[in-house]
Amino acid sequence: MSDSDTPPLGQRPKLGPIDGKPVTTHPDLSRLSPAQRGLRDALLREFKARKAKKFVEKQVHYINGNRQVAESIKILFDEHGQPPANAPIEDIIEERRQLEYQVRWFEAMLLELQTRLLRVREIEALALDVLERSERD
Repeated sequence: MSDSDTPPLGQRPKLGPIDGKPVTTHPDLSRLSPAQRGLRDALLREFKARKAKKFVEKQVHYINGNRQVAESIKILFDEHGQPPANAPIEDIIEERRQLEYQVRWFEAMLLELQTRLLRVREIEALALDVLERSERD
């Protein structure tokens, strides 16, 4: 391809059917086919899932730190998990509250990730159906 064949800067043809500026957050999706819309939605969900995954990884790192601290103080308890007789009740209550909070947080994250997994599976099934139909036609 010679230099005379290349269009001037900023004059190349568009790669996709979406009109408008590429920086807009509200592109015109009316020209997309249903399959393209599904793939676009799947890409957006994948992006959000990766963002949530990074957040969970950071939180797991934080919780693992707490777990290591808990393991290090485990030697302060007897074989039945009972604290010594002179342990302050406030510390025991605070530890229980922290553990309950962490359990609730993990349950919420599990529910969110299961919901996203179901959505991704639905999109995958729909995309495969579209591909099968397009191959038949």
